[in-house]
Amino acid sequence: MADPAIKFSLTTEPPIEGMVWALDQMADGVSDFSTLFEGFGSIFRGFMQQQFATEGSFGAGGWSVLTKTYALWKEEHYPGRPIGVLTGALRKAMTGAEGYSAEITKDSASWGMSGASSASVYGKHFAARRPVIKWSGQQSRAFQKFSHVWLHHEIDKALGHGGSAGGSGFGDPEVPGVFGGL
Repeated sequence: MADPAIKFSLTTEPPIEGMVWALDQMADGVSDFSTLFEGFGSIFRGFMQQQFATEGSFGAGGWSVLTKTYALWKEEHYPGRPIGVLTGALRKAMTGAEGYSAEITKDSASWGMSGASSASVYGKHFAARRPVIKWSGQQSRAFQKFSHVWLHHEIDKALGHGGSAGGSGFGDPEVPGVFGGL
């Protein structure tokens, strides 16, 4: 088998294991990956929304409980807020709202919390104790699957088939709201 034409490596801080995959030689003729990266951003935001909604159970196995002292202080000052949400700035910065940054070009992308976000100090403190991003193999495969579906979509467009992807997975329920966007 020939070497892959394009190899992807998603790097995060803290790092996620196993987030490397490749597209085959069919990707040689593709010069603009911006829609692929936009899809990756949608997957990322969706995963982050689920991560915060489940207090880390979605991908990190559940965030550790708060210390007794901090839990009492937090309940007094921010009653009813879940783990990971004090003011809401961290959640917003990781899920696409205020403090979120996405920089996408035709051959590179970066998305997540902006370095200028008011939540960056809290985010570093929080991540040192509770992994904000930690995904299972199934979640990692969502990026891989989207890559391959996207490539077939681009090939269909190049062949004059209108980019319909021929039913090759757009609208797939594994990653709600992502595949239909192209």
